[in-house]
Amino acid sequence: MRAGRLHLAEWLRQAESLWDSHGRGTMLLKERLDYFHNLTTQMPIAPIRVVYTKAGSMQAAAVVRDGDSAIDHKLYWVAADENEAYYLAAVLNSETARSRVEHLQSRGQWGARDFDKVLFSLPIPRFDPNDEIHVQLTSAAKRAEEIAATVPVKEGMYFVRVRRLIRDALKEDGIAKKIDQLVAELLDQ
Repeated sequence: MRAGRLHLAEWLRQAESLWDSHGRGTMLLKERLDYFHNLTTQMPIAPIRVVYTKAGSMQAAAVVRDGDSAIDHKLYWVAADENEAYYLAAVLNSETARSRVEHLQSRGQWGARDFDKVLFSLPIPRFDPNDEIHVQLTSAAKRAEEIAATVPVKEGMYFVRVRRLIRDALKEDGIAKKIDQLVAELLDQ
């Protein structure tokens, strides 16, 4: 193999054999892996992407700088440049945005669930590097990322707890409140 991952071809042959023997229906393994072209539409992989969760009671978005990773079906993603990515992550992670779409979310045992695309019912303007609120949100998101990176996370820690620890650190610093105020101002323009 000239490029790629060691032993991947053999692993895929074995997986395809198992799929053919035990799979249901007529879909080939390669069709299932690229269901609705969810894999091939990511190629070539953008150097910077914003990802956000489809489901949950608290939204989580992140800036991803990993050119080797494909995004799973439980996340939505968009390619962006650096500043645009921070801007969008700040808006999507804000309590202001979450509270404004809560009435559009499906309801589960613990209240509002499933963000899917309801956040994009908000009047989020395209990133404009000349707009002062956009620039301030970008700066605030960079600060939030720095704070999140200092939160101690132990191997195997449950993701809900990790998100809670990060949200608490952002609140304690005051950056969460600043982002919420900026997002409210942005959405009320």
